[in-house]
Amino acid sequence: MTPMYQRNVPPPIISFNHGQFLTQMAYWIKPENYLELGIHTGGTLKSVSQYCRASTGVDVALSYVDQIMPSHVKLVESTTDDFIAGLDPSTQYDMVFIDAWHSHEQSLKDFINIHPFVIEEGFIFLHDTSPCNDELLKPEFCNDCYKTPLYIKTHFIEDFELVTLPFNPGLTIVKKIKRSKQLSWKE
Repeated sequence: MTPMYQRNVPPPIISFNHGQFLTQMAYWIKPENYLELGIHTGGTLKSVSQYCRASTGVDVALSYVDQIMPSHVKLVESTTDDFIAGLDPSTQYDMVFIDAWHSHEQSLKDFINIHPFVIEEGFIFLHDTSPCNDELLKPEFCNDCYKTPLYIKTHFIEDFELVTLPFNPGLTIVKKIKRSKQLSWKE
């Protein structure tokens, strides 16, 4: 059965501005410490950071960043795996946006690796989790990271509440509802 949003007027490639949405969430949440994994040009990081006490953006290539960042924003050129592995165990984030490599395997790995550093009642946002057509399933676009929220819901539902906004290309909101045990990925 064709999803409702595809039965109407075909959506444009991008029908949802995740940057504006995340900025509004930051306005309401007022994060002490925000982390963005995968920053591309830095537009979302800069916009969200205006409501955060401290912000960190991580990307494998900072050469794409075309924004002048506020002084409380730290940019780190690194893989997400290396960055998270090097975090001080006492580091705590109240809001995290995962928008790095879009494979299911890597987005789930990023989720599992960062969750111990997210406060109870904190938020993790996953990007590109509801692509509207097969073209967007290519590795250079959304890839197969739409599987990650399904995996979280199936395997870790006692620890998180989540909802995927079905606006192309999709954004999943995950709220940590209790101090989670160590998570692992087992297919």
